[in-house]
Amino acid sequence: MNTASQTPLSESPAQGGRNRRAGKAVLAGAVAVGLLAAGGGTFSKWSEEKAVASQDIITAGELSMANTTASWKDGAGNTIQPAEYQMVPGDTIELHASTTVIAEGDNLEGTLELQLPAQLQQEINALEKAGYVSYDVTLTNGDKSAEDSYPITAEDDGDVVTAVATFTWDADRTTGSDGENVSKSLSGTKLVLAQQ
Repeated sequence: MNTASQTPLSESPAQGGRNRRAGKAVLAGAVAVGLLAAGGGTFSKWSEEKAVASQDIITAGELSMANTTASWKDGAGNTIQPAEYQMVPGDTIELHASTTVIAEGDNLEGTLELQLPAQLQQEINALEKAGYVSYDVTLTNGDKSAEDSYPITAEDDGDVVTAVATFTWDADRTTGSDGENVSKSLSGTKLVLAQQ
């Protein structure tokens, strides 16, 4: 039996180079996999996709007016031309404005109002407060009516709503030549339909 100490065989220079290169390749591969796993590439865990709304379309509704008309009447219901009609104390005149409401939307809520130009509205408010005139607006559609502001929902789609603005000049409060030869422009009076 040979008891002489044995020395390990030394690697040839060619084998040592191959082992070092193999170690570097394994290390580089591990780093690359780590980068991919961290989001640096397309590598990921198992996943799957399934379309769930490929045939669905969301559509917006509409809130608008069509076929809007306006006319003026006196207190007796006769049609008048405001540019030619001359009011006197005690007269009543009415503006009738009608429109077809287009209201489409599952949760739609809005209002329809008749609005005078801001300055004219302020003057009428002052005259009304002083008792010289009375002014009110009623909006109606069949049995449904409202003062000043008419509520709109999708149920009103296609309905014709008429706003009637009534001006009455109080003769009892008018003395001397109050109000003679006074003209007021009604330009800018409008129906306003707005979502709430």
